[in-house]
Amino acid sequence: MSGVALRTLVVDDSSSVRKLLNELLRERGHEVTTLGTAEEGLEEFLRQPFQLMLVDWTLPGMSGLELCQSVRSRPGGDQVVILVITGRNRAEDLHTVLDAGASDYLSKPIDPELLGTRLLIAERAIAEAHRHEHERREMESRLAFADRMASIGTLTAGVAHELNNPLMYVLSNLRLTREELDAQADAEPLELAKQQLDEAIHGAIRMQNIVRDLKTFSRVDDEERGNVEVRHVVESSINISWNEIRHRAALERDFGETPTVDANESRLGQVFLNLLINAAQAMPDRSVSDNRITVRTHTDEDGWAVIEVADNGTGIEPDRMSHVFEPFFTTKAVSEGTGLGLSICRDIVRDAGGTIEARSEAGRGSTFVVRLPPSTRADLPQRTQAPPTATIGASATVIVIDDEPLVGRSIRRALRGHRVEVFSSGKEAISRLCSDEPFDVVFCDLMMPEVSGMDLFRQVSDRRPDLASRFVFMTGGAFTKKARSFLENTQLSCLEKPFELRQIRELVRERAEGASENLVAMGGLEPPT
Repeated sequence: MSGVALRTLVVDDSSSVRKLLNELLRERGHEVTTLGTAEEGLEEFLRQPFQLMLVDWTLPGMSGLELCQSVRSRPGGDQVVILVITGRNRAEDLHTVLDAGASDYLSKPIDPELLGTRLLIAERAIAEAHRHEHERREMESRLAFADRMASIGTLTAGVAHELNNPLMYVLSNLRLTREELDAQADAEPLELAKQQLDEAIHGAIRMQNIVRDLKTFSRVDDEERGNVEVRHVVESSINISWNEIRHRAALERDFGETPTVDANESRLGQVFLNLLINAAQAMPDRSVSDNRITVRTHTDEDGWAVIEVADNGTGIEPDRMSHVFEPFFTTKAVSEGTGLGLSICRDIVRDAGGTIEARSEAGRGSTFVVRLPPSTRADLPQRTQAPPTATIGASATVIVIDDEPLVGRSIRRALRGHRVEVFSSGKEAISRLCSDEPFDVVFCDLMMPEVSGMDLFRQVSDRRPDLASRFVFMTGGAFTKKARSFLENTQLSCLEKPFELRQIRELVRERAEGASENLVAMGGLEPPT
């Protein structure tokens, strides 16, 4: 029980027995309450629960066995060890005692040595029950923490997806306006407008980068693994924690080459994010320029990826170093940490086949070192792009399907000169696509309500197999397992929102020129001169 006194209740109508038991129990470090009747004992138990009870069988009024039964029927009563004391000593008495809910019994006159043995057994049983209860609560806390992380991941994925749609048409319209201004004659008002647009584009690109980094942490299927670029995950973790870092310390990067590792990207990001935030929160209250966090990456002599997060903060006392990876151990205030972060980091790194260790000196800072083995996983094949052609100036017939109407409108503006139809409903688009008309490119959003891009593709491909290769998927975040699996198993192109205007223009040009070249080859169209 880690030195904590057991709360023990003695109920016996003999004052001499109560005195004897009180002395023996206090010698063993128990916190003892003594009473003379079962009614008083039950009232006291209801007022404050006990871990151990020594109860006389024969008591005035309610008997000791009735007290046992009453205690067992109350909340928390199943956790108490109850030892019945009796002058009876027949074989059937033990069955009677156990049937009443007691844990054991001891015959009078009380033998101090035998009592000591029974108490030792009881104390060990209580300690074991306490350990199991502690483990149960720890597991519940871990599960609750994991559930919160999963909820945050789901929320982050949804937020990233929702942000990418408006970012798509904001950036597209800003860039289209900038192009139109560039086409005008130079004038001072136009230059000011260009400057304002450039600043707006810069801000939108910053938002785009933030969303990209959030997506690293948004995976909710924690078991999915693959080849992970360590530096990319470290950079994303720095970006996400930047607001926490920049107000506390200067950050130094020392990035060397590292191999790809076989891990879950979002969980690995959780490790680095936790280490960075811990380093920031370990900084003393002094000038930011005096506080320093250094992040290093390199490959060690065994070919493993090594990631170090070092700080010159308050450090950790030597007697605490051996506990830093234990669950619920924390050097932070209660409001700042649960003590689960480093324990979970250790589990994530071990799951990836790696190691994590800590070095620290009180008053001089800490260094956490993560080592991960190189991946032996084969890279997934890259999705193929439409083959480029040499013909120039062809016009394409384009279908755009996106449940966000402004995204479709911005793409139509970007593709002036081509024949573009926009649909915000998958159902309407299926009807149009399954007509007999030819289409050069089908831009299709992956995640849509009612009919998703995946379902739309399957239905159209079944009825018009010739259009299957014409699809180009768009996504603001494939945040479901089904969507990620679909993208990994298709050879078709996929554009991540918000994408560059030149990407869709070049892609449409290539598809249109390919169609034009085919007509020339069949003799149905004169080549341009």
